[in-house]
Amino acid sequence: MIRPSTVVIDQGKVFVSRCFLAAAEHLGITVQPCPPASGHAKGHVERGFGAIGTLFAQYVAGYTGNRLATRGSSVEDEACWTMPQLQDLLDEWIVCGWQERRHARLRHPLMPRLTLTPNEMWAALTGIAGHVPIPLTGADWIELLPSRRCAITDEGIRFEYRTYDGPALNGHRHRSPATDGKWEVHHNPYEPWQCWVRLPDGWAQAEWIHRSLVSKPFTDTTWRHIRTVATRHTDRAEHEEHLARHLDELLRRAHTGQTSATRPHKSSSLADVPGQRAGTRRARRRTADTGTRTGPAEHLPPADENTPPVPGSAGTAASAGAWSIFDAHQEAQQW
Repeated sequence: MIRPSTVVIDQGKVFVSRCFLAAAEHLGITVQPCPPASGHAKGHVERGFGAIGTLFAQYVAGYTGNRLATRGSSVEDEACWTMPQLQDLLDEWIVCGWQERRHARLRHPLMPRLTLTPNEMWAALTGIAGHVPIPLTGADWIELLPSRRCAITDEGIRFEYRTYDGPALNGHRHRSPATDGKWEVHHNPYEPWQCWVRLPDGWAQAEWIHRSLVSKPFTDTTWRHIRTVATRHTDRAEHEEHLARHLDELLRRAHTGQTSATRPHKSSSLADVPGQRAGTRRARRRTADTGTRTGPAEHLPPADENTPPVPGSAGTAASAGAWSIFDAHQEAQQW
């Protein structure tokens, strides 16, 4: 609805990250950092946090306050909301409470004695200045994704123990206009089975070579969980396929709602199939040369509205293992 011209930030890791700064630059937004320990430089933000604490947070079950003097008795015994539920409550309060609350500094240009709500002020200014929505294109969405620098080798692009390859990468392997020999790669943490590479003629899509082994959607959080429970005792190519098979096993178990969550086997499931490892490497190299895509999207089942959420997302039952609460600040450190 509103594209700001300037964003005032503090020294938080999320705001000084390369992803945030690159997104602001692409959208034409000026980023203005504040000096450390200077709350007066962004007083309106601090005042907004104070309003959330006094008008919303203190009425939520399990509220502990910002200091011991404001904490109630036996707060830890109260029933607490989950983070997704608390986010829903906050969103509802912003729409029905904050946006409909009159503010002394919101005045109509033609009726300065009348105080308005944020929604009324938006309607008044839109009637005067107008509003032109500017939708983002597909290239804009790719620009706003997290990025990293990766080399294009004979096997493709490798990061986070995943290898991406495709016919668009042919002709650019072991070649880069940059001095570090790497290319700019953007990826979606919620769709890690594909990435985009900025080539001289535009964005090129590359898919995960083991996409066909995983039958259900997953996130980067789920992938990192598999990496923590699977022990590597082979080379990188075999270990990547080993992780993909155990990821598919975990997603299938979570989809069926099985309560027994066994740890992945320490030995690779490909060890019982002689010659399959070498055949997989030959097929991967042949795919890169001929341009045939490995793991087509047609092999993935269509989305079903009755399908339960993917592990690691909000509202998922902990039947397939212990999943931690999503932390945006911790997630930003992975980008």
